[in-house]
Parts: sequence; C-alpha cells; structure tokens
Amino acid sequence: MASDSSAERHANTVGVLTALRVDAGRRLAELAQATGLSRPTVDSILTELGRLGWVEQREPTDRSDGTRQAGRPARTYRLNPDAGFVVGVDVGVNLLTAVVADITGTTRHTATRPISRATSGADRRTAVQSLVADTVAELGIEPGETLALSLGVPGIVDPSGRVTLSTVIPDWTGFHVEKHFGRWAGVPVTVANDANMATLAEHWMGAARLVDDVVYVLAGRRTRAGIIVDGRLHTGRHGAAGEIGSIPELYFDTEELLATPGSDPDAIGAVFRAARGGDARAAALVEEFYLRLGRVVEFLVKTFDPDMVVLGGGLSLAGTPLVEGVERHVERPAFRTMPLVLSQLGPEAVALGAVRSALQLAVRRSPLIAALVTPPLHVPTPTATGGQR
Repeated sequence: MASDSSAERHANTVGVLTALRVDAGRRLAELAQATGLSRPTVDSILTELGRLGWVEQREPTDRSDGTRQAGRPARTYRLNPDAGFVVGVDVGVNLLTAVVADITGTTRHTATRPISRATSGADRRTAVQSLVADTVAELGIEPGETLALSLGVPGIVDPSGRVTLSTVIPDWTGFHVEKHFGRWAGVPVTVANDANMATLAEHWMGAARLVDDVVYVLAGRRTRAGIIVDGRLHTGRHGAAGEIGSIPELYFDTEELLATPGSDPDAIGAVFRAARGGDARAAALVEEFYLRLGRVVEFLVKTFDPDMVVLGGGLSLAGTPLVEGVERHVERPAFRTMPLVLSQLGPEAVALGAVRSALQLAVRRSPLIAALVTPPLHVPTPTATGGQR
C-alpha cells in the first residue's frame, strides 16, 4: 500500500511540475484545475518543491496603474530553473566547447576555447577543467555545485568511461575520463564517443526528433557515425559501433584530402568557399570529398536501413550543397524515400548531446527532473500494434 501511495505522490508531483513547465507562473487554483488535483494536494506538493528549491513563490504585484487589487490576491508559483545545472563538454582536437544548461534543459551559457592538436594529454585535461570552471563561474557556481558533468571525446569509449582508442588524441588512449573528471569535479560524470553524443542531441532536439531509426554522420576533419535503433543509441558491446574509419575501404582523412595536414583550422572551409567561387581545382577536391562521404552514407544506409540520415559536424555548415553533393554519389534504389538531411544543431551538437547525457545522469538521482526538461528526455513512440513503448 505504501508503494502505491508513493507512486501516486510521484505521479501527482510530475503533473504539477508539467503544468508549471508550460507556464511562466500559475496560481494555486489554476494548478489544481490544470492537474485535476485537490487544492490541499497541490499546496502540499508546492511546499515540498519549494523546500527543494525547485519552485518559487511570487507575491502579488500591483496593477500597471500603481493601484492594488481589492481583497487578498493569490500568490503565483513558477519553476526555479536555477535550482540546478549540468555541463556538457565537447573535447575536440582543435576546439573545446562547454555548454551549461539548467534543470529544464535550457542552455544558459556556452563557451569555446581553441586548443592545439599538439597539446599533451595532461595539458588537454587541464584545459578542459579550466574551461568547465570558467563556464560555470559565469553563473556564479563551481563545478562541484553542478548536478552532473558529461563529456564527448573523439575515440572509442568502453562502458566504464575509459578511452580504449583515440587516434586523434593518442595520449588519451587508456585514459579513464569518467574517473578522472569525477574525482576532479566531485559530481557524477559520464563520457561517450563524440559522434554518439551528437546523435543523442539530434534525436533529442534536432532534425531526428521523434524518429526511431537514425544514422548520424559526423563530418569534420575525420568522419564517424552514431546510430539510433528503436529510439535507443546503439554503441555496441565495446562502444565501437559507428567507428567507420576503421574500415580501410571507407577511411579518408578530410584534412589530407582538402588541405595541408596541420594547416589553419579554417583551411578546409577556405576550399569549400573557393569551390563556390568557381575555382576548378577546389571544386574537384570538394567533389572527391562528396564521393568519399557518399560511400560512407551508402554503406550505413544499406547496413541499417534507417528512417533518416543526418549529416552533422563542422562541415554541415556547407549547407544544402553538402546534401546535394553526397546524394550524387549514393546508390540507393531501394531506399529512395529515406531523407538525407542536415543537422539542425551544427557544431554544438556534441556538447548539447553531452548536456542531454548529463541530464539523464541527474534524473537517475532525482527522477522528477525528467518532468522539467524540454524537449522531454524520453518520448513514447507508437509500436506496430498501436501501443506505446
């Protein structure tokens, strides 16, 4: 009986939080009407949420003409997004990105910091820590005061949070990212491959939202992929799913193809701009890139038969020409209805996916947080029989 009562209380609290989430401020009577709960029940829930710091009371305000309302006007209640924060980090080869979001999933601050690819593994760890500390400081808190920290890293990450192989940051091969940053920050930490993080973000709030089977191709200086099957990220037993660069026939280095290795980070973008400007040599290089990327997309499409393929990463900024160029080199007679689309999140997708991962980690400790996040972290999808899963 006690468990039934607890479950009912949880469901009622979720109802109140959901009602508050969709409105900037509501009175007690309005919340009771919106949730179908009694006023005493809503009042009790608001008192508990206030104790947790999740809900704020607002005293009645004067009218715009400066006069007060007759009688005793009711207080209003609103969510307090400052009740908790999470941090998502994209540990790129040349650029570090950190995004701080509040408990509703709203981005509150974003910061980037260039880093040399020659930076040692130890110095890169220090640089990540410095960026995280500086970013959360903008909101007046320290890393240890956040709810969770999540990092997307280039390489294969095992289920324990250890990098088993990183060809672009070789010093991090064997590095237990989760344990290190957990000790440093003193909060729950999760870590995953950067392409997987970007895939999570696109499925959460981007072009692939509400799509059950997705292939996300992260096209940058190197190409890798993330895979959603039946609404869930598929990482494989060893965390290596989507590491298409390990297949010799599909491997290519974008930097070696389009620019001089070790050149300015904008060198690849300059080639795309030159191609648009009519430079024949640049156009030929870009078309070769489309051919190579098209082979990758074709392989993934024929292997997973997804509902959608999303092209993301830094090179997705090339826009529609990227989609059109890849389409020219993809043979898919049996897959003509499958859309090939651009990411809606661009270069921030990895960090936003890390935010989503950090929110999920926070939800494990406080399940009610799931009712605050927009878009929701878990969206039921219809099954073949018309039910939901």
